[in-house]
Amino acid sequence: MKELLKNYAECVASRKVIFFVYTWPSLICMLIASRWMISVHEILILVSAVSLIALAVYFYNDIKDFDDDLKIAELGNKLKSLRPLGQGRITKDLFTKFTVISALLGLLFASLLNIWALVSLSLYLILGLLYSTEPFRLKKYFISKQLVIAFGCAIAVLAGGFAGGEISSLVIFMVSMDFAIAVGVSPVMDLPDLQGDKVMGVKTMPVIIGPSMAVRFAIAVLGGIIVSSIIGYISLGLNIALPFLITLVAGAWIYTIMPLMRRYNDIAFTNIVCFKRVVPLYFIIQLVPLAGILL
Repeated sequence: MKELLKNYAECVASRKVIFFVYTWPSLICMLIASRWMISVHEILILVSAVSLIALAVYFYNDIKDFDDDLKIAELGNKLKSLRPLGQGRITKDLFTKFTVISALLGLLFASLLNIWALVSLSLYLILGLLYSTEPFRLKKYFISKQLVIAFGCAIAVLAGGFAGGEISSLVIFMVSMDFAIAVGVSPVMDLPDLQGDKVMGVKTMPVIIGPSMAVRFAIAVLGGIIVSSIIGYISLGLNIALPFLITLVAGAWIYTIMPLMRRYNDIAFTNIVCFKRVVPLYFIIQLVPLAGILL
């Protein structure tokens, strides 16, 4: 049992990005919806539900992409092959069991919240399966890859709102913001896999419109989020701190990804920007809507 837990922890560590992208925004939305009137017990249930289901989706994608990831590693991007499954430290059979267990436990925890949280997270799980499973394999089609990721992020955030007990205007703003960020930023996050996606026929936005245009699209989306925060302040009566903080963080985000328009072929640099700079900014911007009930 100890060895199994150690292996599972290693798998979780290889996909720790899900805690920033899905769990953290969902938790913040729960706090906003409940106005902090929530117990630690309920918080732990939400965190467990979202994390486990997101892990199941990403583990399943690793299984389906196993052969492709090894081929991508041969092209110079060894990041994916360094995961436990890619290195052979964990068998595919055991990894599959971890995936199923994560999904079932995630759904169990979601059922302890309320029916709407369960329905929303079940929908996210289904989307995750369609994302990686033939003949659907939505990740291979232009637009659908970005939309599935965006809907997954939005659903996870919405589940936090359902768990908190209220879908307020601030919750709707946060769901919309995360959907827009996922649409705009997910193409940038595909840049490290650009050559591999071309070889494997994955029709991501950088492959279709070019990496420089994908970065420009991300910048345009971030600019749109700044404008929407100002409109939200004017028309929805949101806190004045919201547009100020959104502008500050989104501006830093734009500054961070601009060099990718020229250096998208530098795999080491794109990995640093995407996973060590963009992910923390995503983490920080989730705190901004929380200012709407704290300030």
